[in-house]
Amino acid sequence: MQPAHLCLALYFLFASLSLLFTSPHPLSSFPKLLGVGELCVLAAITADLAFRPNAGIAKAIAFTSLITAAAAVAGLLLFFSGTTSSLIGIYGELEASPWYARVQAGTYNPNLLASYCIFAAAIVSRRESGLSVWWRRITLAALWGTVFLTFSRGILGFVLAALIRNATTPRRRAIAAISTSALVALTLVLTVWKPVINPAHPLSAHFDQGASSRYQAASTSLLTLVTHPIFGSGLGTHPGMYRGAPFDSHLTPLNIAATLGMPGLIVFTGLIASLWRRRGQPTDLAIWGGLTGLAVDGLAQDIEDFRHLWVIIGIAMADSYRRVTAKSIPSSQVHSNSSSTSSDTRMTKQHQTRQFRTGGKLIVFLLSGLGESATKKAKGRLLPVEAGELATVRALQTRPEVEFAELDRLIATSDGYG
Repeated sequence: MQPAHLCLALYFLFASLSLLFTSPHPLSSFPKLLGVGELCVLAAITADLAFRPNAGIAKAIAFTSLITAAAAVAGLLLFFSGTTSSLIGIYGELEASPWYARVQAGTYNPNLLASYCIFAAAIVSRRESGLSVWWRRITLAALWGTVFLTFSRGILGFVLAALIRNATTPRRRAIAAISTSALVALTLVLTVWKPVINPAHPLSAHFDQGASSRYQAASTSLLTLVTHPIFGSGLGTHPGMYRGAPFDSHLTPLNIAATLGMPGLIVFTGLIASLWRRRGQPTDLAIWGGLTGLAVDGLAQDIEDFRHLWVIIGIAMADSYRRVTAKSIPSSQVHSNSSSTSSDTRMTKQHQTRQFRTGGKLIVFLLSGLGESATKKAKGRLLPVEAGELATVRALQTRPEVEFAELDRLIATSDGYG
């Protein structure tokens, strides 16, 4: 069992214990437990699908994103024509105005749409996405436009994710690191204080003297956690209070801890940490930029129940599988010598060393005496190697989905068993 699988099982276990021991209405909250199980299974299934070559996940997300962007534009057109539709969300803490609207494009609210945009941009930007350059650019452009039309805090996470996935040089990495600290601080400031912003008049922005709803929700949720540190307030409950009514924390780590207890938060954090430690090399900046962007977004809302969060967790799990699979393949030492004829090349000695690593790492063959005919069987994955000569052969880093069966067949052939 992989550490990620264990963390998923423990997360579901602590959710079950929270439901049994502290939930005020266990029977009515049972569907919530089924929802948690669904999310854990979704992550596992996504990992299995993403591990397979040509899974088509990025194409599906790109197609969905373009439809979502079209729905956002349609909602704006209906808004300016005076027609009310579910494609437009509430203003929330922003000032209402006839000059702009917050799109939600068929989702529950604009904040959820912004969170989805962070996720979708990460998926279509992956090196294994299989999308053409122009399809990727068009999808990313649509997502940039959509996320800004939400006028939500998720824009900060979206921008940060873009900076991280493009941090391919020391200078860009330094900018991404500084931006991460700055955007986390800004998100927390917007939680503690109550900003009053009208995008139609940005220069009039100021902080209201009244208490922020997010600050009240977070502070009361913290009290709930102190009162119920082991099992929380119970699965399906609202741990915070706002204006005398139950309210979510609007701070993902705190909401998990306050509802499921500290063990639930520890397991969830351990899940992400285990994926980071076992990530493929080189690091897929698109995946981890997306997860970082969602983490910043999670400081302003509760995202632990968003399905797209668990999908990207599943994709990160698949990335870790590639590294584990590569490490599980033992290296063997054999010797080889080849003699070529006009129609066939016979291998008389076994090859000396083979070692391969996937997940973005170098896939290396140390071959001795692999004739040109065996090289052709690799379908272009290997460099031509003359008989009796050692060579270090690099597989395509951009295609970690290289089929092990085909490589094993090639090696068996080179050993003289083909």
